[in-house]
Amino acid sequence: MAGLAAALAMENLWWGLIGIVMLLLSMWTWFTPCRFRMDGEGVSKKSVFATERKPWSQVRSVAVDRYGVLLSPFPRPTRLAKFRGMSVQFAGNGKEVLDFIRAHAAGIP
Repeated sequence: MAGLAAALAMENLWWGLIGIVMLLLSMWTWFTPCRFRMDGEGVSKKSVFATERKPWSQVRSVAVDRYGVLLSPFPRPTRLAKFRGMSVQFAGNGKEVLDFIRAHAAGIP
C-alpha cells in the first residue's frame, strides 16, 4: 500500500518501487532469521547481513515484554534505547534468558 501511495502521489511507478525497496530494507531484521549467543563477555546477534555484539559492561537496564528483552545502554527507559540497545527475542526460553542476563549484566535488578 505504501508503494502504491508513493507511486500515485508522485505519478511515477519508480517512486513506488523505490518506496517498497526502502521499506523492506528498513525491516530486514523481521524478515530474515537471526541467532543469539550469550556468554560471559556479552550477547551476539548474527543475521544474514551483519553480526552485532553488545558487551555486558554496556548493558545498564533491561526492558522485558512478552516477545523478548531490550538490552539498553541507558540506566532508565528512554526513546533512544531502541536505537542504541539490542533486542533479544525469546524462543520459548524467556525465563532462562532473563536469568542468564541478570546473572551477567552488572547492576540489573
